[in-house]
Order: sequence, then structure tokens, then C-alpha cells
Amino acid sequence: MTNNKTTKIVILGAGSVGCYIGGCLIAAGANVSLVGRARLQHDIAQHGLRLTDWEHRNSTVSASDIHFTTDNDVLAAADFILLCVKSLDTESAATLIKQYASPNAVVVSFQNGVGNGELLQASLHQTVLKGMVPFNIFYQGEGHFHCGTQGSLAIENKDDVCQALLTQLHNATLPVDVYDDLTSVQYGKLIINLNNAVNALSGIPLQQQLGNRDYRKVVAAVQKEALAVLKAKGITPARLGKVIPSLMPYILSLPNGLFKLVAASTLKIDPQARSSMYEDLELNRPTEIDFLNGEVVRKGAILNIHTPVNSHIVSLVKRAEKNGAGSPHLSASELMP
Repeated sequence: MTNNKTTKIVILGAGSVGCYIGGCLIAAGANVSLVGRARLQHDIAQHGLRLTDWEHRNSTVSASDIHFTTDNDVLAAADFILLCVKSLDTESAATLIKQYASPNAVVVSFQNGVGNGELLQASLHQTVLKGMVPFNIFYQGEGHFHCGTQGSLAIENKDDVCQALLTQLHNATLPVDVYDDLTSVQYGKLIINLNNAVNALSGIPLQQQLGNRDYRKVVAAVQKEALAVLKAKGITPARLGKVIPSLMPYILSLPNGLFKLVAASTLKIDPQARSSMYEDLELNRPTEIDFLNGEVVRKGAILNIHTPVNSHIVSLVKRAEKNGAGSPHLSASELMP
């Protein structure tokens, strides 16, 4: 597996993240199939793909060069399966992989949360690698997927089995950091992802939300609870780029002027970028709240550590899911118990 056309990559769960990563790979000449929902299949058949980011990327791929399908049979030919489904769909995705994929395929879990890799490995005979996607992708319609934040993909590379994939990601200008063990990285991403729900409930763009100290204090509160739970479990979340998880609550709590000085790189995001959970609420889809803030609540309960802010956030998101009316546009004070 050394060149673009002989290495077959299948994106299973081609939503915003999957279409962006897959589209970048296709634009660089990779042999990629996208497996996703009929709604996106129709959009992309009509418009092709446009892939942009907050810095300089602006690529287009014509519809005729894209293999987007709702048929899981394509998994049989995959050398690499990049799993981009929501965490609540991991078990059903494992069933599909078990049914259709070659036992020699390598499965990379590019999902939120911290338990998907273990769940997949327990269910599958294929090699499973943990992965992490640090950036935010927002679907703007008509095949246009926009990356609003920076960061490098992360992959756990057991026995160098994904060298061909790493080469193709590099060719697609998708930076990748490789780790022997991704666990601490996943927990570092979890700390950052606790803001997803705050952003979704606020209903405003990430840059605007992070520019508001009252909202930042809510994020700091959920992160402090999470860090206390992880400390009790003996877990140290890894630094991701310039972000040091243990310092984030204190930096977020700073007055606006000082925060802008200290966290200038954090604010280098597209003015219209929003969290994926905001998009889920707007489209009336189930969110990943149980695998983010809910994970903190569950672990806290086991350790007898009180997590009132995370518990309140979980309740608010579930209420918004039930109402099915999109983001409730709550104030920062409404996000605190």
C-alpha cells in the first residue's frame, strides 16, 4: 500500500468531519469512498465538494470525481476505514464493519469521546487505532464544508500499520501527530470539547462566545469539575498544541483584556465557526452530550465527586434535544445551576 490509487480509504459516517477529511484526500488524488446519509449524497451529487478553512485552503472537487454512497458493501474493499460516526452510533458501526469489512482493514476512530477505541477493539478482529480530530467543521450547504479552527489530527500508530494513510494525509495538507498511546490526548480533547455544549446552548459563534467572560466562566467551571475527576482517576490530560488543559480554567476566567493578550492564538478562529453540537441542535439530531459532559458526570458519580455544572449542562442539552427547536440561545447565567 504505497500509492494513492492502490490504497483504498473508506470514510464511514461521512458527515461534516468525514466529508472534509475525505474531500481533502480526494482533492489530493486519494482513492476514497464516502459512506453517509442520502441528504448529503444528494447535495454533493448536485454541487460537488468545496473545502475551505480559516487560513488559506479553498479546494473544489467535482461531483464526477466523488464516490459517495449509502451502500455499506464498499467497506469490503477498504484498506483503511476512517470512522467518523457520532459516539452513540459506534456499536452499530462496529456491526457494519464486522459484517462487511476485510479482516485486514485498519479502522481509525476519528470520533469525539474517550471510549470508542476500546469499544471497537472489543467488538472487532480488525486492527483499531484511536484518532482525534481537533478542528471544527461546519457545513454551509451546497457541498461546502468549512474548517473554522486550527490543529493537527492525531493517530495512535500501532506497529506502523498506518504509514500509507499518514502519507496520504500529508499529501492532502492535513497535518498529523503520531502517538504510541492516544489516551491522554483524548482526555485533553475532552477538556476542550466541554465547550461544545456551552456554545450550542448560547447559540452564538465560538469567537463571540469566547470573547464573553461570562460564558468563559461557565466553560471554566465545567473544566474544573472535569479536571478534579481526572485527577482522582490518576489521568493527566495531554497538552494539545498551545493548549495546556490544567491552565485553561484560569485563563478563561481572566478579564477580557488580559484574556485576549494571553490567549490570542485561541481566538484565531473563523468568526462564524460554531460547535458541531450547535449544528446537531439546529438539525434536530441527537447530540454527543452523554460522551462529553455526561462522561464527566458519570465518572464523578463513581468517584463520589460532585459535578453540578456539568450535570446542569447535560440537562439543558437534553431539554433542547427534546424540544427540537434548535439552540435555546441561553445566557451565561442560565447555564449555571
